Amino acid sequence: MKVNFIIQGLPESVEIDGGRYPINWDFRVGIQFEDIMNSDMPDSDKLYRLLRLYYPQIPADLYGAVEQMLWFYRCGEQEQKDEKKERYQCRNSKEPAYSFSQDSAYIYAAFKEQYGIDLTTAESLHWWKFMALFESLGEDTKMSRIMYYRKASTSGMSRDKRAFINEMKKLYKLHSDGAQMTLKQRNQRWKDYVRERYEKKVM
Repeated sequence: MKVNFIIQGLPESVEIDGGRYPINWDFRVGIQFEDIMNSDMPDSDKLYRLLRLYYPQIPADLYGAVEQMLWFYRCGEQEQKDEKKERYQCRNSKEPAYSFSQDSAYIYAAFKEQYGIDLTTAESLHWWKFMALFESLGEDTKMSRIMYYRKASTSGMSRDKRAFINEMKKLYKLHSDGAQMTLKQRNQRWKDYVRERYEKKVM
């Protein structure tokens, strides 16, 4: 179940091991999350860079810090066991519909067009608000059309429409440096890494 932030408010801190820790809630941090995730640096370096990015003071309980960071990044959603996707939500998808880095111009234009928000100067835009707005972009925005092209199945389409969609898929194809793990798989690797560190300390 997803947190109803209209009623419960937008979190600016998380609870870890009985204490409250401030968390960097700005939408630009969430965008950097995906940049770091898709970089070629080792997983351990990615993890600690993200922890430094999200926490002004990194909690001693690293396992709890990782879990709460990922919970915050998922906008309060519980981790999905079956990895079901919403309309364009690709945070758990092997074939993403968007890239915050590669699509930055289209995302900027869509927010400006639909909401009148200039993302280059936006202040106090919470990550959860940003994602709610992003996932609600209208079908008339170019960004939404691009995401549709990337995810559309051409099965059952007419020859002409299939040719058009395939051409759009090529035109807007996302570049990848290699095999991408799902967020769920990455989460588990990080949790295993932190758990292994704790076990070594105990031994």
